[in-house]
Amino acid sequence: MALQAAKKALRAQLKEILKSLPTEEKARQSKTVVNKLLQSKKYQESQRISVYLSRDIEIDTRAVLADIFRSGKECFIPRYDSKSMAMDMVKLNSLQDYENLPVHDGISNSQITLTPIFKMPYLQVVWI
Repeated sequence: MALQAAKKALRAQLKEILKSLPTEEKARQSKTVVNKLLQSKKYQESQRISVYLSRDIEIDTRAVLADIFRSGKECFIPRYDSKSMAMDMVKLNSLQDYENLPVHDGISNSQITLTPIFKMPYLQVVWI
């Protein structure tokens, strides 16, 4: 129980630090991370990519989404059900689908027709 409380406190502290970063610095860091990802051999060789939909305080993943669709790769995003605490990975078919996702509290909510691929009890980075 103490570990969960420590994790929660750490997340809250990191969230405040990230909120305080200037917009220009967030953009610079996002560009650096995204460029490294897009140039990596693993990414370039992968045909199926799982990516999170970013919020304001996170690395901006919109450029990754654009590249996935420009490159003809398949894109999968997490869909979280807060009632059951379950996470499904669902296929996002196009950038237009992404742009049409409704937003709730800054988090895109997959209410459009998306195809569930598999269920995950936790999220991990996987190259497929």
